[in-house]
Amino acid sequence: MFRTLPPLCRGIIIALIASAVLSLVASSVTVAVLPLYPGLALRAFQVWRFVSYPFFIFASVHGLLSAVFTLLWTGFLIAIFGGELEAIVHTRRLTMALAGTIVLGGVVFVFFSPEGVLVGPGIMTMFLLAGFSYLWPKREISIFGIFWVKAWILALVVFLVSIIPMNGMQFDTSATNLFGPVFGVIAAIVYFHVVYRQYAFGKQFLDRVGGSFKRHSRSVPNIPNDPKAVHARIDAILDKIASHGMDSLSKEEKEFLLHHSN
Repeated sequence: MFRTLPPLCRGIIIALIASAVLSLVASSVTVAVLPLYPGLALRAFQVWRFVSYPFFIFASVHGLLSAVFTLLWTGFLIAIFGGELEAIVHTRRLTMALAGTIVLGGVVFVFFSPEGVLVGPGIMTMFLLAGFSYLWPKREISIFGIFWVKAWILALVVFLVSIIPMNGMQFDTSATNLFGPVFGVIAAIVYFHVVYRQYAFGKQFLDRVGGSFKRHSRSVPNIPNDPKAVHARIDAILDKIASHGMDSLSKEEKEFLLHHSN
């Protein structure tokens, strides 16, 4: 499965594994270099922190089991949701959107919580999960082959779990814990709605603004509106994916599937 992942998601998982291994053998390096400390980012001009903070996963000998679980869970979300999202949306487009979210999130956090520290992949995983759920909210996801859950329900559960971890017997409501997942969700909804506009909210306003700037909407394959023809084409594309994998699809087929899938 890992070998078939698109390059962006595969690279993110490799970077997270490398971060965990590095923290296991040289914890002082990862703690000092990767997190986003607003003071160091602004006053010491350590601007790489605006990009490095989501790749921080801390692993120690005493907390190795917890770190492994975090790494496996994060990798699972990125592979299952991010992999398909990247294959349909295209690597370059998704990379730019995710990179912009990470950098903008870091900048906003610096001014929102100047005394805090921002770490962890929550902003990335929630951006990918929320983006997937925006495009295909009714898609059913298999949970260990036992039961099926709609994408939007699973996204909501993961989001709630990610923002309310327990610190001892108290909820951790600090900006450090809440900011990454919340910003990732908001950024995904805004980005995918502006680009794809699948739902009614704000669509008319965006179309008006786009028209004023003479922006051309994303091209859609010229396919008849006959529902039978659309379903037949979708079935043919899904059969092709089952037989030869996602990489076998042409750009036109990916665009068609994205436009007509829910």
